[in-house]
Amino acid sequence: MLLSGLLIIATLLYGGLIYYFKTGWEAIPEEPNPAQQREDWPTVAIIIPARNEEKNIGNLLQALAAQSYPRNKMEVLVIDDHSTDGTASVVSQFPFAKSILLEEEGIIAYKKKALEKGIANTNADWILCTDADCIPSKDWVLMMVNSLLSNQASFLAAPVYLQNNGSLLGRFQTLDFLILQGITGAGLQLRWIYMANGANLGYPRSIFEAVKGYEGNEKLASGDDFFLLHKIKEQYPSQIHYLKDQRAIMQTAAMPNWSSFLQQRIRWASKSPYYTDLSLKGVLAGVWIYNTLLICVALLTLINPNTGSLLLGIWCCKTIVEWPFVRSVARFFNHRIQLLEFFLLQPLHMLYITGTGLLGLQGSYEWKGRRVR
Repeated sequence: MLLSGLLIIATLLYGGLIYYFKTGWEAIPEEPNPAQQREDWPTVAIIIPARNEEKNIGNLLQALAAQSYPRNKMEVLVIDDHSTDGTASVVSQFPFAKSILLEEEGIIAYKKKALEKGIANTNADWILCTDADCIPSKDWVLMMVNSLLSNQASFLAAPVYLQNNGSLLGRFQTLDFLILQGITGAGLQLRWIYMANGANLGYPRSIFEAVKGYEGNEKLASGDDFFLLHKIKEQYPSQIHYLKDQRAIMQTAAMPNWSSFLQQRIRWASKSPYYTDLSLKGVLAGVWIYNTLLICVALLTLINPNTGSLLLGIWCCKTIVEWPFVRSVARFFNHRIQLLEFFLLQPLHMLYITGTGLLGLQGSYEWKGRRVR
């Protein structure tokens, strides 16, 4: 009885949290259409850190070459982070893109250094950031700059969609990423949970300089997006926005195997001990405790099969409270998912939340051929 009561209370609290996120996601306002004939569009710098991206960088640069934004108002800077493949050769095939070699060695935060170097090598007043394995729509730059200007934003987070090959791993990654995107947008709209993804964001150069960039976070390899956002939030809390427009969606590929997927998620989780936002820490801790509790009940069922009906009931309840939120986010991204599939993926998601949360606390992972601790 005690266990049943505890699980019911935990599920009700969790359901309330998910419903709150759903209301925040659906409350994000539509962006005004940009003035296509505007003559005073500002110059914008697109900063792209790249390490061993020979297979991907060409697709991104082709997409940037086809942007609807005025070409003479775009600077594209690829910061080559000690690539050992043909990344530089591919970039050289695109005359409009400037390749800059990151010369620093032996540092921890290579991506942050790359972004800093890119900003230092442009005079543009507006900065857009993405990753070398991403592909934007033709109106991406136009929508990002339009939103920065119309909202007078100090920081703009924008949507990222994870493409997959239809495998179990691929579909699971996309689903997990959709949930993260929904929480990101809802959290910023509600002025409650502040998250962003470095694959699609923008800000005024003056704001980056005003908060002194990544100063104070140099010893953390990850978090180029998160920690900058939180520094900006401390000074400009009302000027942070999420751009909920399909024309601003940035597409990227899912990790090709379980090992790389787990390393990526451990990298993301590794910065959680350094969070100072109590609201975010509370939500993350609550979600982790709830999923860990469900895993413990599942293990208990192996010893006492009588708890199986309780586990199945909570599993169904968890699916029911999450489904409206997930469906709403999936519709925005034109992603098709069936309720049965979502239901069957629940155990895998519980294991993933619990496992990566624990492994992330170790702060050790491998990324881009580097062992980080």
